[in-house]
Amino acid sequence: MSMKKQFPAGFGPRRRGGFSLIEVLITILVFAIGMLGLAALQATSVRSNQSANFRTQATALGYMIIDRMRANSDAVLRGEYLAGLQSGSCTAAPPATPQAAHDVAAWRQQLACQLPDGQGSITFPGGGQAVVSITWTDARWSLVPTTAFQLTTTL
Repeated sequence: MSMKKQFPAGFGPRRRGGFSLIEVLITILVFAIGMLGLAALQATSVRSNQSANFRTQATALGYMIIDRMRANSDAVLRGEYLAGLQSGSCTAAPPATPQAAHDVAAWRQQLACQLPDGQGSITFPGGGQAVVSITWTDARWSLVPTTAFQLTTTL
């Protein structure tokens, strides 16, 4: 009688050797799916961060023009800060005088420079209120690429 271990047919050392190759292939597949998930998470994070940056810029620019209007309240009463939705030029220098025209032109210039397709309007619906509206293009999030931001304040 031989002392060699007898293996049933199909269960020899060669048959078991292929099992570790399948484990490696499955591990690579799971790892690849995980990496794709991380890449999608990173892309969403970048989109959210850029969109939040635009909203922060719009908020700061809205409060900036409101502060300028509060500093020049006589011109507000005369309606010199009334401005329809319009974009500015990032390169053109704002006029030096009068102060209200300079403020609005400088504000529109900053909108054009800091926000993609940035536009702004200032309206006075009555009751001593001012409404500052800012729009810009945020094509990363929607098929309709315009985002609107509105501040309402009492002057």
